[in-house]
Amino acid sequence: MSAAQPLENSVEPDPARSPRRRGSGPGDTRARLMAAASELLAQGGADAVTLRAVGERVGVSRTAPYRHFRDKEDLLSAVAAQGFERLHRDIAAAMAQGDGGAPPSLTEALRRGCTAYIDAGLASPEHYRLMFGEHLTRFGDDDLHAAASAAMGLFVDALERGQQSGAVRRGDTRDLAILTWSALHGLVTLALSGHLARKGLDIDEVAARLAAQLVNGLEP
Repeated sequence: MSAAQPLENSVEPDPARSPRRRGSGPGDTRARLMAAASELLAQGGADAVTLRAVGERVGVSRTAPYRHFRDKEDLLSAVAAQGFERLHRDIAAAMAQGDGGAPPSLTEALRRGCTAYIDAGLASPEHYRLMFGEHLTRFGDDDLHAAASAAMGLFVDALERGQQSGAVRRGDTRDLAILTWSALHGLVTLALSGHLARKGLDIDEVAARLAAQLVNGLEP
């Protein structure tokens, strides 16, 4: 499997390590706070992310983070939304990338999209757990839910094009996308929990077989 761009790289991390800079605007400070939160999440999970820890990492006052985020959940929601935006970009890029620069076939694009999803989840375990954990249903953040829907929407759009060309069997494309999304999520979850490794299964091999079988199952 290809080396995935970690989901935490949706925020540039380096500025977060810099001390407070004069003249930095609100947008710049917010980006630095999110970069720091993303780093803390990758290192210690959601429990390691607090507004105080993020502020200290960036080098701002204890009250500064509250000018940008209501509370910890608001901050985590923003980080999760950026994770979905990165996932969207990874899947979209994979679906558009064919061998030799030529656009891939519809079935190959779907297979590549499935592989990109798996790669992204395995590359950033803590971000993936945040994005698909209870936070997604608990947070009432429109941006978060829109970002999550847009990522899965890539599969819906591809399936609709496949039906129009006759490459994908008939059926509700959203239902088909949800089934595909659920199977991919199940594999990533099993891999991150260590269940596949304990059974002696090669994750890359299982992922490749799942992606191929999912696409084969969508054919007429």
